[in-house]
Amino acid sequence: MTINETAQSGRVAAGLAASAGGLAMAVTGVMQAMRPMDDDPRVLGEEHLLLGLFAASLILLVPGLVALARHGGRTALVGAVVVSAGHVLLAFGATSSNLRGEDYAWFPFVAVPANLGMLVGAIMMAVSLWRAGQVPRAVAAALPALWACEIILAQLGGGLIAGLYWLVVGVLLTSGTWRTRR
Repeated sequence: MTINETAQSGRVAAGLAASAGGLAMAVTGVMQAMRPMDDDPRVLGEEHLLLGLFAASLILLVPGLVALARHGGRTALVGAVVVSAGHVLLAFGATSSNLRGEDYAWFPFVAVPANLGMLVGAIMMAVSLWRAGQVPRAVAAALPALWACEIILAQLGGGLIAGLYWLVVGVLLTSGTWRTRR
């Protein structure tokens, strides 16, 4: 297998993972939009499915973040690593809460740095991708807004918007519409 074939198969795998993560995120968005607002700290009923899909989507989006960042400079790659670390931390926290049936007392100590990392890393990626000009500016500019959709607007169905974004990016990566930089 040549270097180009290896890069292409990696890009396709990242695109498929991003699409799967986007689909899982979109499903959580639809489910959340159809539910009444919930302030009960316990995880009950379909909330187990919501948390499971949310955690899975965060992990599945990591390869897409890195593949997208390859269209920017070094700062975009650093930003992708920071966002990915936030995704892994938040997925760990969500999974722990899901298995326990409510948040552990330590959850805020995981969630706060995870969310901060996700937002700061997304801003880093957005600026670098914007400056590099290798992806549509709307794709770059939307990255920090995804955090708001995934976290702040989650109970209103914001995951649907974030999921649609990643479905589109996943398709573009998989189809080879964007060429990755080496």
